[in-house]
Amino acid sequence: MKHYFFMLLLGCLALPVQACDLCGCSNSGSFFGILPQAHRGFVGVRYRYGSYNSHLSSLNLSSRETFRTTELWGRFYPLKRVQVLAFVPYQFNEQTLLKTGQKLPLRGLGDVSALVQYNLLNTFMDTDALRTINHNLLVGGGVKLPTGRYQYDENSLTEVANANFQLGTGSTDWMLNAIYTARYKNWGANADVSYRLTTTNPNGYRFGNRLNASASVFYLSGLGSRSIMPNAGLFVEQAGHDSSQGVMNKRTGGYAAHLNLGTEVYINKISVGVSYRHPIAQHLSEGELRANDQLSTHITFLF
Repeated sequence: MKHYFFMLLLGCLALPVQACDLCGCSNSGSFFGILPQAHRGFVGVRYRYGSYNSHLSSLNLSSRETFRTTELWGRFYPLKRVQVLAFVPYQFNEQTLLKTGQKLPLRGLGDVSALVQYNLLNTFMDTDALRTINHNLLVGGGVKLPTGRYQYDENSLTEVANANFQLGTGSTDWMLNAIYTARYKNWGANADVSYRLTTTNPNGYRFGNRLNASASVFYLSGLGSRSIMPNAGLFVEQAGHDSSQGVMNKRTGGYAAHLNLGTEVYINKISVGVSYRHPIAQHLSEGELRANDQLSTHITFLF
């Protein structure tokens, strides 16, 4: 949570290099939300939209960045209690300089990621047992691969001269994750925590490590083969400082907290969902970066 994952991809073509000091991003990250029916595999497509305002104190450098990601995702069970999650994002990003209206687009394949998780507890699988409360606890880890283009050349006039405004990070990163879900009758709660340990890419740039956490409640109501599950919760993300050639940039990193509202609809073997996030507290890049509202949707086929 391409991701997924909150830090900004700023493009600074034709701007002085020092204007990019506040930039910091994950460039592509896995984004979970409430996963469809924990005991079944699925494959689907997700769409995410988000925007940021940057260089808030500068009239000349102030800009607005929009990020649109179309992502193929899936979950498979090679073993009964082992699930594999995979994410393949394609990104459509754009920066607009507010003073001149100049637009800088960037699109292409992002960084592919995969996780393997083990069901330490999953009473949803016990179809023969009647339980008052059902639980599902998943723990695991994974990897984010540098499949998105990362081409950083400060002297280039045709490429984006910014380590942050790229389709990928250029680095192989490692992820740890735990997801817990509990359900009592039609009510339920979900908690998710993920930590990403970054590495230095071939250009000597390293994005800060990242921590994401969320908690939400949901209500499931059904009619025949159709079910609807509205949900609400809080999503928090935090990133450490980036570094270049071993030198830490203290104008990167920060935190943001979002109120999340969404709903899931299940019709036979199809799941459709929408989620809206509104920032309620944030401090990004020493206050020079502001996250705006975010929207995500998906259509998923269960099997």
